[in-house]
Formats: sequence, C-alpha cells, structure tokens
Amino acid sequence: MQDKLTRRIRRIDRALCITAAAAGAVFLALAAASFPLVSVRYEVHTDKVTKPFRIVQISDLHSCAYGEDMGELVALIDEAKPDAIALTGDIYDDKLDNSNTRTLLSQIGNRYTCCYVAGNHEWNEGADWAQIREDARSMGVQVLEGENITIGEVTLCGSCITDDSDTWVDAVRRCAKGTGDDTFNVLLVHFPESIDYYRAFKTFDLILCGHAHGGQWRLPWTQNGLFTGSQGFFPKLSGGRFDYDDTTLIISRGLSRVKEPLPRIFNNPEFVVIDIIPE
Repeated sequence: MQDKLTRRIRRIDRALCITAAAAGAVFLALAAASFPLVSVRYEVHTDKVTKPFRIVQISDLHSCAYGEDMGELVALIDEAKPDAIALTGDIYDDKLDNSNTRTLLSQIGNRYTCCYVAGNHEWNEGADWAQIREDARSMGVQVLEGENITIGEVTLCGSCITDDSDTWVDAVRRCAKGTGDDTFNVLLVHFPESIDYYRAFKTFDLILCGHAHGGQWRLPWTQNGLFTGSQGFFPKLSGGRFDYDDTTLIISRGLSRVKEPLPRIFNNPEFVVIDIIPE
C-alpha cells in the first residue's frame, strides 16, 4: 500500500513539474513575442488644417536601447519624415544610465522639431530635472513647461509635471491660454488619467500622453491592459485611441521594455505616428 501511495505521489509531482515547465515556456514565449518594437499609426481629421501634418510620438523610453547607436528608432523616425516629434515624458530615467536617451536626442534634436515634456521619472528622487532639461536643450530639443510652439497650422502645447502640483496645473492653464481658434491645438502631457481636466479647457483638439505603459499585460485584441500604478487594476486609459466629442486622446504604450520587473505580454513597445489630415 505504501509503495502504491509513493508511486502515485511521484506521478502527481511529475505532472505538476511538467505543467509548471509548460506554463513557464508559454510565459517566456509570450514575453519574447511582446518584446519587438511595433509601429502604430493614427489619422485625425480636422477642418483646422489645409495640408497634412505628421507627428511622431516617443514616450516612456526610459533610456532603453534600440539597436546600435539607437539606429532602429532613428531609422523609423527618418522613414516617417515627421513635421514634429512629441516626446511625452519619461524619456530619461531616474535610476538607469541615460546614455541611450542622449544618443537618440543627439541625432534628432537638431534635425527635427522635437518638443519635450517631463514625466514622473524625470522628477523622481534620484533625477535632476534642471540638469536633464539643460542636457536636452543642448541637443536642440525644445523643452516645454507651459509654453506653446506653432508650426504652420498646428500649435504644440507642452505641459511638464513638476514637484509642485499647483505649478503643473498652472502649466496646463498657460498652454490653454496660448492657443487660438485658428490653429489645431495639440497638448503634450504625460498623464492620461487627467483627461477630464484637459478637456475642461475646451481648446485642445488632440491630447498625447504616455505613462501607463499599456497596462504592462493585456488580453489579445483589447485596448487596455491589466494594471497601472496610477489607475490600479483594469485601467480605463492605458493605451490606444479615445475619441470624445470635443477632442481625441492618444496614449502611447511606450518604449520601455527592460525596466519593469515583469515583461510585457501582448503589449509590444510602440513607435507612434499621427497624421493630422484636412477634413
């Protein structure tokens, strides 16, 4: 009887080990499939422009590597031929080495109109926003802290997070105040969960955000992911496009793919291209 029980326990142990190994293999395969960079394109139609305007959005890079000398990202940018590049926060990191970010900015800052707003990791303890800001500017990047830049028929409005929430709120107000009815107004800001606040100004035609990393894990063919630090489980705004009656919100799933303790699943890092098209 004891021998039979022992053999049965061994069979159960082997089955459990095989199941665990299979589950681990599936997990690793899904993580590997979710590692490569993908390009995502959006079109926004409006009667505020008479000719197309293209924006490349780079968000939540966290100084991750994309090829030798960041060649993979640079090649995609050059191929897209953007009219402007929107850098929507967490481009630098507060803990990782930022040489990859500097390599990227040194190649694009003086060749394209690059508009940069800070995210939380540029302000976290361990980061030096004043130094980061000057570093980016030295490479030709325009850091926007409540300022707007108009390029033809499009106004890019940049609101940085700061260590004083009132200052950040004021930055959005300054952006809104600097817009006009005769241009297509694009707000660059890091956090998507404050969408109701941004919409309250009734002046931003397009809002570009990041921060949520796509929810890190998501089910196939769904828009939102499993968890974000600022929205909790099953966040409503973690990635993709959201059309409201007065504006369009686009949330990049970001480019970070090595910083997080858990790999991305069904949530590839994104290179985002947005075409503003005459209606």
